[in-house]
Amino acid sequence: MRTALLLLISTVALADSTADVLNVFSAAAEALTNDDSAAFLDKFDRDMPEYSALRANIEGLLAAYEIGSTIEVVTDEGDDEKRTVALDWLLVTSEKNVVNGDQQTHRRVVKCRLERRSKQWKITALDPIDFFKK
Repeated sequence: MRTALLLLISTVALADSTADVLNVFSAAAEALTNDDSAAFLDKFDRDMPEYSALRANIEGLLAAYEIGSTIEVVTDEGDDEKRTVALDWLLVTSEKNVVNGDQQTHRRVVKCRLERRSKQWKITALDPIDFFKK
C-alpha cells in the first residue's frame, strides 16, 4: 500500500512537472507573438551557453518581424527537477511595417533542457540557437 501511494504521488508530481514545462513553452510562444523579447528571455537561464546569442537573435527577429509561433512536444523526458524536451517549433514571420509583405514559415525540431530553479522552470540549453536568427 505504501509503495502504491508513493508511486501515485510520484506520478502526480511528474504530471505536474510536464504541465509546468509545457506552460513555459506556451508562455514563450505567446511572448513572441506579443513582440515581448523580455518575457521570452525570462524563460531562459541567463547563464546558459549562448544566452547572449539567443538574446541578440530574438531582439533582431522581433525588431524586424511580426511573429506567429506554435509548438508541439515531440518528446518529454526527465523528472520533477530536470527535463529534456524536443519541440516541433513553427515560426511564421512577416515583415513589420510592410504592406502585403512576404510571410515566411520556419519549422524545426528544437531540443531543450530545463531545470527547476526554486519554484520555476528555466530553460538551461536550447539547440539550435540560430533557429531564432532573422
